[in-house]
Amino acid sequence: MGSEADCERVIRAAHERGVASAMAYSGPEDGVAAIFVMIIDEPPLIESFLPELKRLAPEAGISVSFERLAHVSPSDFLRGGAHRPRPFRTNLENVGLVFLGGAFGGSGRVLLEAGARYVTPAYEVFPWGTLVANVVGSFFIAVLGVLLLERFISERERMFWILGFLGSFTTFSAFIFQIDRGWELSPTLSALYAGSSMFLGLAAALLGILATRRFVR
Repeated sequence: MGSEADCERVIRAAHERGVASAMAYSGPEDGVAAIFVMIIDEPPLIESFLPELKRLAPEAGISVSFERLAHVSPSDFLRGGAHRPRPFRTNLENVGLVFLGGAFGGSGRVLLEAGARYVTPAYEVFPWGTLVANVVGSFFIAVLGVLLLERFISERERMFWILGFLGSFTTFSAFIFQIDRGWELSPTLSALYAGSSMFLGLAAALLGILATRRFVR
């Protein structure tokens, strides 16, 4: 494809046709970064979409392949019965990006909790600062997950924002510790804190996924 705008135009047309999956990718970051669109659906729908695809991107190369997908059990998957996702590259740059993002994310959560403690005398009973951090983090992890994994994939952005910043801004260990400590002070409020955190976190993630997919389409 010639540009990201061309990819966007093709993806919108594919979604309007009801294509199940249309995702844009950028090529290797070293050298010239090629941009291409992968369209996945049943063969008849793909064949009917090809003329419009050629009209929208007349200069783009088009390659069509047919594959049979098989459902595999989790045990078969772990034994290599399906293609495994490509792991993150563990190099110095990625480690540095996670470290830098984690420093900003952790600092943000510390400031948020400090402010919550300042305005709430009985913060230990219902630590809403952690709740806000986890709910907000769940929403933005879902948003970035859609943007990065279903659109233009960038390993650098994934490392910094998802694994680094949001991974440090949110916290599961502190959440569990606060439930245990709050139970000793007020079982009712501790149960309310645990339930509301789980419900709001899941709701925020679902909202982030649905809203982002609706926006990008």
